[in-house]
Amino acid sequence: MFSILSRDIARHVPENANWLSRLGFCLGAPAAWAIINYRFGSGLEKRRLPKPIKLVPWFFYRVAKLGVEITSNIHLPAKAEIGPGLYIGHFGPVFVSKHARLGESCNISQGVTIGVAGRGENRGAPTFGDRVYIGAGAKVIGKINVGSNVAIGANAVVTKDVPDNAVVAGVPAKILNYNGSGDFVHDHAQ
Repeated sequence: MFSILSRDIARHVPENANWLSRLGFCLGAPAAWAIINYRFGSGLEKRRLPKPIKLVPWFFYRVAKLGVEITSNIHLPAKAEIGPGLYIGHFGPVFVSKHARLGESCNISQGVTIGVAGRGENRGAPTFGDRVYIGAGAKVIGKINVGSNVAIGANAVVTKDVPDNAVVAGVPAKILNYNGSGDFVHDHAQ
């Protein structure tokens, strides 16, 4: 859990920053609170501990999660699968479904919804590859696959599969080119 969390923090704080800068980020940034709370809850979720032992830390996680959601407006449920290197760029409403799966080094901007949609066997949440950039206000919903190195433009509504290296934008989202997310996603920890 701590190695994954350190990858998350490394995405937010410059490479050459000292430990004080990293601590300042962890204490002063709403994105950090949400990510730290998520990693703690996810770690509890994955551990197979007896219920009486899990009860106390789970209670503190839930109380902290509520506080984080109220103060940061960022919803990252413990059951969502989010790879290391998560970057939340700006303070603001972010909603990630507990059924969503995000790969490594993904960027989420403010106003993003990653949610469940569809009917019957088509109902579900998105699965993302690695190094995906999701622009401000984008909505990515339904049982779809978003490939690796994808850039999703601001306010796009994505309801269909997106291949690797695609840049999509619009309502509904359409592929603009295959230049990928390289200009938007920088992961110095890898």
